[in-house]
Amino acid sequence: MPNQIRDLHTIDKDTYPYIFERDATVPLKNSDGLCRVNVYRPLGSDDQPVPVLCTYGPYGKDIPYENFHPQSFSEVNSKHKSKQSAWETPDPSFWTKHGYAIVRADERGCGQSPGLLDTMSKGTSEAFFDVVEWAASQPWSTSKVGLRGISYYAGTQ
Repeated sequence: MPNQIRDLHTIDKDTYPYIFERDATVPLKNSDGLCRVNVYRPLGSDDQPVPVLCTYGPYGKDIPYENFHPQSFSEVNSKHKSKQSAWETPDPSFWTKHGYAIVRADERGCGQSPGLLDTMSKGTSEAFFDVVEWAASQPWSTSKVGLRGISYYAGTQ
């Protein structure tokens, strides 16, 4: 029997120099299910909407880059990495300082997103589309959403 789907969403406005929303739920319109995303946004974005950079992938939005690939992490310019950096995705510390929100999604079937992992499929594209549309419709978003990533993350774009 599969695990019961629970609301895991938390919002932290005190620990970081930005707002950190963990495990926000994005309902999927084009298929059954949902995706879980982490949102990192500048302080003040509740009152002043910001543009969004979005990624969707299978590598685990909650796994620190520093642990995922220590050698690679050590080679990244210190201005472009933080404790919340994740493999091949925009660093929240850098981008929120520059006025962007980051939406980092666990692909369906990975991390906190339930479902069947089916990489580079039509279902993957449709789920990513739903995540982008969700990000564009949030009150903290200007509705301008860019996609950012390399390797697999570039492929999903």
